[in-house]
Amino acid sequence: MKRVFTVTFLNYFVTGGLALAIPLLLLERNVNLAEIGLVISILPLVFLFVRLIFAALADQLGWAPFFMLVNWPGTFFATTIYFLANSTFAFLLGKIVEAMKESSYWAVNRTAIFSLSPKQRGKEATRISAVISLSYAIGSAVSGIGISYMGFSFTLGILIVAASVLGVPAVLLLRADKMDLKQKNQRALTLLDPRGRSKRFWLVSFAMLFYSLALYPLGALLLPVFMAQQLGYGYIEIGIVFMLYNVISFLVAICTLKIGLKNGRFVVQSLVALFATFLLANSGSYFPALLLILAVANGLGLGVFESIIARVTENRATVSVDIGLLNIPMRFAEFSSVLVAGFVVQSVGYLPVFVTSGILFAAFSILSLYVLKTSAGAS
Repeated sequence: MKRVFTVTFLNYFVTGGLALAIPLLLLERNVNLAEIGLVISILPLVFLFVRLIFAALADQLGWAPFFMLVNWPGTFFATTIYFLANSTFAFLLGKIVEAMKESSYWAVNRTAIFSLSPKQRGKEATRISAVISLSYAIGSAVSGIGISYMGFSFTLGILIVAASVLGVPAVLLLRADKMDLKQKNQRALTLLDPRGRSKRFWLVSFAMLFYSLALYPLGALLLPVFMAQQLGYGYIEIGIVFMLYNVISFLVAICTLKIGLKNGRFVVQSLVALFATFLLANSGSYFPALLLILAVANGLGLGVFESIIARVTENRATVSVDIGLLNIPMRFAEFSSVLVAGFVVQSVGYLPVFVTSGILFAAFSILSLYVLKTSAGAS
């Protein structure tokens, strides 16, 4: 598991740095918010289709080669493209390559976790999500500080170095993959057939959609732009605020692993998310405090998110494909939500988008609780 944690940390150090740097770099070049939304929305759309293909192949060939042969080079090339980019089209190309490297990671990361820690599936997946929050936090902080003091080129250079180092643990993971060879006899496209999945399977998929709609547009586009445009934050301030947001998410996710999935958890995370998002748009100097409150909801939600996935894929032979299919509605939603969010903000402001995020997070909590209760009753 240590090698999976290391790959995850380095991958999301780069991802966190890029998530902050790319929208700000486009803003620096006077690209409007709608166009920035278009560039960023390409990632989840490409991710959707590529991840499914990688997942089907992983269930035949094993999960480790995707860390080594796709995620590592993809991380390096995406960051290099951004470093050299001088047009919106080049940034679009960078997002496509970034989508491929993210697809390769998410096609197999939970498969690797479930394979290496079969008795602690939900908890280990939550720990990985917490590590993602921590490494994302450090990456965004380094990005903000680097941009502020040394500029965009220097910062992207740091991320290129980190992407190169990622190859070391990726190579070491090849030894850990002990694949069930019975899957080699199945054709990849046959595995992608969505039929035969239960109603509960698709309820989990629907819950994941709400979770992503609530948080993805905020982190991918709206929050860094809001801090830059509406609050006048500098790059270093944006980086630090993002770092604190992800550190709080990490700490909450780790510290609540032993609490379990009691009813009170769902009530608390819903109320916290609603409180924070309803006030964010007009928060002024209180914005960092409200964002950290939202981070608490995110940290609580991470454990729920991973638990419902672990529960619905338990004892399945095609875990990579199953998780890929679960993600289909979510990825379509991410693509459309980021694209629409840019236009909505330009037309009517941030308040409707922030409020909608809180409502969707509460909907995720309610549906997840229902899935877990019905699952417990069926077992």
